[in-house]
Amino acid sequence: MSNSPPSLAAEYPLWAAYATTGPLPPPVVRDPSLPLVSVVTPSLNQGRYIGATIASILGQDYPNLELWVIDGGSRDETLDVLRSHEDDPRLHWLSEPDHGQSDAINKGWARCRGAVLAWLNADDTYLPGAVATQVAALRRAPEAGAVYGDARYIDEAGRPLGRIAGRPYTPLAVLRLELPAQPTVFLRRELVGRVGPLSLRRRYSMDTDYWARAIRLAPLRQTRAELATYRLHGASKTVAQPAGFYGEWLAIAEEYFADAGGPGERRAVLADIYAAIANLEAGVGRPAEAARSLVYALTLGGVRPRMLKLPLALIDRLLPLGLAARATDLWGRMRRG
Repeated sequence: MSNSPPSLAAEYPLWAAYATTGPLPPPVVRDPSLPLVSVVTPSLNQGRYIGATIASILGQDYPNLELWVIDGGSRDETLDVLRSHEDDPRLHWLSEPDHGQSDAINKGWARCRGAVLAWLNADDTYLPGAVATQVAALRRAPEAGAVYGDARYIDEAGRPLGRIAGRPYTPLAVLRLELPAQPTVFLRRELVGRVGPLSLRRRYSMDTDYWARAIRLAPLRQTRAELATYRLHGASKTVAQPAGFYGEWLAIAEEYFADAGGPGERRAVLADIYAAIANLEAGVGRPAEAARSLVYALTLGGVRPRMLKLPLALIDRLLPLGLAARATDLWGRMRRG
């Protein structure tokens, strides 16, 4: 892994649409024996959280880092936070209208020179040692295109809510929404170059779409460490707009099965997706919608293990015991391999 290749857009044809003009700032490489790691943070009106995000990246105990914050034109305190970090040569940022989160990540990655690439949303954080841990994992597994680990759900105030346990992943597992925790994923530059940009058609599930495309080209390898926090708050898409994910999950699976897989695998994957939708609908207090999705799931694939979470989600609506989250955590730990 070289320390400072040209920009991604200058190296790989799939990235030509994101070619940049003018010179890029020089990366900070303090230890030439280690690869440069480039992190992109897409941002829009996350001034309440982005300071902690930036601090968690720049505070890593890893010598070769560059951080690109690609802001979509925030009107809150975001730009003041960014200006307060301008004396750090590892941080670069721009603020201009874009076409959403995927476009912002693509614009950032196209400017990156790192041999290892990642993105960290403006309301998430890295835990201490995350970058060094994942670089070491990539160096131990030369066959891996990317590595991932465990993450911690936190609330608006940073209080822990639960753990997302990593587990072995296959293309079909990813389509079933058994997904790597996005903030923990670090990818080789070569894989990103071959996969191409994130799809602008995916507003909600760009990570699911990307992992489904990437894992067909190279394996993802698990790191047994808690690496990042994933913040759940009222304005996050995961909390505020769960229904926006549903159609995209189904479309990603259908696109995959148009090229690979058999009808039995397709039905099983779609059944698992509908079972996940039923659980989410139950969790937000829409039992009729949950029942409808459950019927779809049963029709497609019969009883699925994921359906066991549905009664727990319904109980949690009456008594906030966190049973569904505990079940998810337990299942993830059992599947770690």
